[in-house]
Amino acid sequence: MKIQKKKFKLKNNLNWLVSFLLLCSLSSAQLVELDYSKDKRKESSLRVHFIRQGIIGISSLQHLDLSAEIFKVRFDGKKGAHISFTIYGTQTLWKGNKIDALNTFDFVMNPIGGTVNGNFFTSFLLSKKQNSSSKIGISIGTKWIEGQPLPSFRSSTFFDNYSRVGWVYQCLLAEDPLQNTSLYFWSNPNLLLHQSSNESRGLFFNNELSPIAYGYGIEMGLEYNSQLKLILIGQQLINVTPESDFGKFIFRLSIAYRFKR
Repeated sequence: MKIQKKKFKLKNNLNWLVSFLLLCSLSSAQLVELDYSKDKRKESSLRVHFIRQGIIGISSLQHLDLSAEIFKVRFDGKKGAHISFTIYGTQTLWKGNKIDALNTFDFVMNPIGGTVNGNFFTSFLLSKKQNSSSKIGISIGTKWIEGQPLPSFRSSTFFDNYSRVGWVYQCLLAEDPLQNTSLYFWSNPNLLLHQSSNESRGLFFNNELSPIAYGYGIEMGLEYNSQLKLILIGQQLINVTPESDFGKFIFRLSIAYRFKR
């Protein structure tokens, strides 16, 4: 009876956490949108982008992949609020890991991973100075992931729903107006959550990964000339089966080139 009560309490707490993240996101990336304006915006703006940037990344799971930001619509408010919806697509270039489950897990842990990845991101300004700012960033999305082939012609695809809540800090390190060059730094420590069906967790991860998995992460990077980004991400899920490879700290290094601002 006590075990059932604990399970019920844990389930209620997790349901509350999921509901809270969904509510925050709807009421308002791997790739954080930097704010290049040094002063307060005089008016709000709405922009639409197609095929905006390409990203190549490699992880500690020995997975090399290529991603593209296919579509983005973004709104920037006068008071510093930002809302965007982005569609990414990712394809594997090289698998150095011989364990299929870990190759599939890499798509889960890649913030822009998945054959198709739809992401809502919003941020709220906390403070702003001439060369730096800090915000609360909230991200929510869904990935369509193609895992390892399954026997008996069963579908090898599944959906992974995810959320991230974190503190975004950015600062201008160097700028040369005459040469039109700039160098920005940003960091984003965050809490993360992933949700998928019991069936997909069993088929692709041998039930070593919970249907609702949560953990923490840190993203930081440098951006040169508002076009070239070097990104380092570290993440770990904490409620996985003990001694499972899915509970290890995962690193990812990415290089992104933006075709359009």
